[in-house]
Order: sequence, then C-alpha cells, then structure tokens
Amino acid sequence: MGKWTQHIAYAFSTFILRRQSPYLFGMVVTDRCNLDCFYCESKNSGDYHFSLDHALDTLREAYARGHRSLYFTGGEPMLWEDGGRDLSFLVAEAHLLGFSDIFIFTNGTVPLTIPGCSYIVTIDGPREVHNRIRGGSYDRVIENVRGAVTQAVFASITFNRENVEYCEDFVEEICALNLFRGISFNLLTHWPEIVESHGIHGEERIKLLDRLWQLKQQGYPIALSGAAYRALRANNFKRPIPQIELGTRDRIFSCCRDVDNPSICANCGYANCVEVSQILALKPSAIWQVMKLTAQV
Repeated sequence: MGKWTQHIAYAFSTFILRRQSPYLFGMVVTDRCNLDCFYCESKNSGDYHFSLDHALDTLREAYARGHRSLYFTGGEPMLWEDGGRDLSFLVAEAHLLGFSDIFIFTNGTVPLTIPGCSYIVTIDGPREVHNRIRGGSYDRVIENVRGAVTQAVFASITFNRENVEYCEDFVEEICALNLFRGISFNLLTHWPEIVESHGIHGEERIKLLDRLWQLKQQGYPIALSGAAYRALRANNFKRPIPQIELGTRDRIFSCCRDVDNPSICANCGYANCVEVSQILALKPSAIWQVMKLTAQV
C-alpha cells in the first residue's frame, strides 16, 4: 500500500469510523550519547539500549498494532548498534515491514548517511549559543547536514532560558543557510523544578509562542499550524494521546515517557505531539500542515 493510500485509509478509520487507531510509533533505541546537554536526564544511563532481536520484534509488533509512521530517538540514535547491525538496518527493515514515514531525531554529530528517512536535527540556537549548550558541535552539525544523503532535513530547537532570547536570530540564521526544509521546536519539558529553573513557563511561554507565530506569519518555515499554536498557547490540548506510542527496552508508553507524571504532562511542550493532537481533533490547519510536511518527504 502506498504512503498516500495509507494516509487516506487512516483518515477514513479515524474520522469516519471514529476509531482510535495507532498513528505514530517512537523507539528509544539507545540512551548512548556523545553530548552532555544540561536538560537531558536519560543520556548514558545504560537503561534503554535495544538488542537487535528485541528492536526487530518491537517494530513488527508496532506495525501489527497499526502504526505506519515511525521515529527513532535516543540518546543519540545514530550511535545504536548491536549484532553487527546499525540504525540503517532498522530503517531498511521498517521499510520492508511497510512503515511509510520514518524520521530520525539526531544531534547531527554523526554523518546523515541513512537513506529512506527524514532527519530532525537539534540545533539549540545561533552558532555561539548552540556551542555553549551542545559542546561546540555547531560546525560539525552543519557540515553533516550539507553532506546529508537526503534533502529531507529539518532543524529543531528545544527552547529554554539559555536560548529563548535568540529565537529570531536562530530562525534567521538557519534559514540563511538554505540547508533545512523547515524548523520545528519543543519547549523544555521536564520535572517542574527543572522547568522552573531552566524552562519557559507562564507568560514567558505565551510570549515565545506569539513570537514564533509572528515569524510563521512572516513566511519563515516554522512547523506550527494555527490550531497547534492556539492549543499550545492555551495549554488545552488533549493528553495523553493514545494514538502515539513510545517504545523503550522495557515498556511501551502511551504518548511519551512522562505519561505517568501528571505534573510534567500538564505543562507539555512537545510541539510535534500537539500537532498530532490537533490532526486527530480534525483541525484543518493541522491537517494541511502535516500534508505539506509529508508531501515534501
């Protein structure tokens, strides 16, 4: 079944038959990471690394449950390997199973040489700011994006107190490179005390979202629909989202790993998940946004 046929079938099941069919599956394939970002608590814990057989079984089971969109994350998923295989093998196997849209969330420090997928590359601000947060890796990341095997590469920023004031500078710098197909973002989502110290919350959160929306209105390629903007701003979207699952070595979570922590979930800043929630709520701007995104890849 082709990608667009799968999308149409999913739309019929969801919007006409009103079924809560699986939509998006994520795999935390490893927690190994070669960076030391201050806001990440799961790096190099040794708790998340998949074996090859377990990874393949997890992909097969996710596909059997109905998932057709897939993303790999970590840690740094490009560092995953087991049984003489690396992440390129899992991507190829996912295609053979029938997954239609495959994304890799990466810090970009490893060459982007795996075909048949899109890359979401984290860049945490303009060059100087990114280097301060992410260990001087900016030039290496940009070099790897220039050499990527695909043009389906998107920039992503996690907004926090270290980089929020540089929002406009970041967007302008990324667009001037003419390397990225679009820009996505997250608001630092963590334990309340971490968000209080390092995150964007309250009126600051609203002001940041307004700035991003203004940039979107000016024509910058921000991956943010009108519906998701309003939902994030009002913080009134439905969560957890049962059509999203995240697989770790030991558990399949509904939505994300924070689903058991209401204090974290209540201040969710995962903008991509909010977009999905608005698609499933039949918001036209969110549906149009994802159609444009998937048409490009």
